[in-house]
Amino acid sequence: MKTRLIIGLFLCVAFVQIITPLSMIAKRESILKDGIQFKFKTAPLDPYDAFRGRYVALQIEEDYVPMIKGLRLNSGQNVYALIETDSEGFARLTNVTTSKPYEESYIQAKVRHIYGDKVYLDLPIDRYYMEEKAAPTAERIYFRHAQRDKQDAYVVLRIKDGFAVIESLYVGGQKIEDAVRKEMRR
Repeated sequence: MKTRLIIGLFLCVAFVQIITPLSMIAKRESILKDGIQFKFKTAPLDPYDAFRGRYVALQIEEDYVPMIKGLRLNSGQNVYALIETDSEGFARLTNVTTSKPYEESYIQAKVRHIYGDKVYLDLPIDRYYMEEKAAPTAERIYFRHAQRDKQDAYVVLRIKDGFAVIESLYVGGQKIEDAVRKEMRR
């Protein structure tokens, strides 16, 4: 009897350990397949961090919205940032709300801080993962294209039900992977 209980508990734990990562993968794939596509301009960011692993560090250019009078927000608070697309096809954050919107496109975020009349947000799109060998070259290329005097880097996301997944990173009008391949051939 005791052996059956132990085996049953073991199987339950094993099942949970298998289902959890599979559900995370399925959610990401569902967003990439059915999510609405948005392009966000990126801003310059020092890409070096020895503790974070192999990825390109990103920062959205306009990661803030105007503060709404009468809305009380605190640092770390979960919010919904509304998204609008401009005439050039780039997305920008227009507003923030504490209740889930139903008609508008939005992304879930956290309030980083409030300064003056702006609410700065922590967006869940700050890393673009790449294969280990390509990431250092990609960081150098991205940094060149995200300089204040150049800034022709942007990220394409898919958003569904407020959850965002990065589809690709572009520099100089091409995918970062293509730019890395060209650079590595030199």
